[in-house]
Amino acid sequence: MRTFHRIARACAAVADHVVGWLLLITVLVNVAQVFTRYVLNDPLFWTEEVIRFITVWFTFVGAAACTEWNEHMDMNLFAEVKSPRFQALHRALMNLLALAFALIVVWWGTRYTLLNGRDTAPTTGVPMMFIYSSLAVGGALIAIVSLRKLLLALFPGSDPDAPEAPAP
Repeated sequence: MRTFHRIARACAAVADHVVGWLLLITVLVNVAQVFTRYVLNDPLFWTEEVIRFITVWFTFVGAAACTEWNEHMDMNLFAEVKSPRFQALHRALMNLLALAFALIVVWWGTRYTLLNGRDTAPTTGVPMMFIYSSLAVGGALIAIVSLRKLLLALFPGSDPDAPEAPAP
């Protein structure tokens, strides 16, 4: 189980770095578009579509990183409940729901990729398989992270990063 925890944390770290690079690329493409449109008076025709596609990847891969680092917005109605057992069960239920949602996204993302993947984007000609696959990849990453967090809620001692108990 420790190996799974390390793999899941590594997946989340990779997702976090990928999102950072995608954000940088988006900013650079957007700056290029503004420069060519307003300074050169000859806009690039492909930038809007590329930014849209990067944003789709950014959303689904970024959701996995947000799940790992607890960065999603939430309204915890049960924050006042002090029972550690209740809080663990609450975390387990929330992560189980996230896991179920992620598996649905993987299922439908895979279906959309297989059904519509041969289409091409109108401006860039990029196969839509690369765009639709963001749902399956992001959903799989969310599922891995949610499963890890579910296991941590059910088995708190299974975290490899937790400090070891001192020897007697």
